[in-house]
Amino acid sequence: MIFAVSLFAFGGSASAATFTPKAEPDVSILASGGTVGIYGANMRSCSKVSCSTITTFSSGKTITGTWVTGEYVQGHYTNSDKWLKVTYAGATGFVSVTTLSYYYGL
Repeated sequence: MIFAVSLFAFGGSASAATFTPKAEPDVSILASGGTVGIYGANMRSCSKVSCSTITTFSSGKTITGTWVTGEYVQGHYTNSDKWLKVTYAGATGFVSVTTLSYYYGL
């Protein structure tokens, strides 16, 4: 934590002003995840586009999990072989990085 202190003199007296920064977010919950893009995201039974859909996440939902390498999704980004392994409602599945509008921990 960083503290900045400065002294101000007013009419012969000094007073100290301190600044306390906002607490940083708990990085353990931000380790891996992302926000679902405008078209939604399918959670699949394996890390391939051809695998069955377990559930669909709506746009704007934040999901967390563990990044794994899976099938490369043609025509997207250089890291489009990355899939987020997610556990949701008692089921475990995979969400392609290509369906996320924002991702972190990759």
